[in-house]
Amino acid sequence: MVTRIPNAAALARCNAQVDRLDAGTGPGYIELRSGTQPAFGDAPATGMVLVTIPLQTPAFGDAVDQSPGARATLNGVPSANASAAGTAGWFRAYDGDANPVQDGAISVAGGGGEMEIDNLAISDNALVTITSWNVDELESA
Repeated sequence: MVTRIPNAAALARCNAQVDRLDAGTGPGYIELRSGTQPAFGDAPATGMVLVTIPLQTPAFGDAVDQSPGARATLNGVPSANASAAGTAGWFRAYDGDANPVQDGAISVAGGGGEMEIDNLAISDNALVTITSWNVDELESA
């Protein structure tokens, strides 16, 4: 059997996930890292931090119905200057108290990553911009 949830539950789950980025004493943030994403979100972060990008508060707007499912979209177009050079391979998102919230794949536009950035080849001190990040919740799995 396939697990199915109603749309209201998908919306609530999506909002709960992205709202975790707003927890803590400061804004949430993203680390773009080199290397390969760990197999589990609880695993220690791998690779080198190339850039740390602060998020707005709130980080995401309210989830909207995707018929089926739900989607929350990142607020703003966050950016920061890189602290190291390398090829971005994945991201880890944290709340304002440095608790990990989510990992994911990154790509340039159209590359299939959960998060899209302007350039995967990052130069030291270059401005790096998150151009798109949506968080989706399905109604069936």
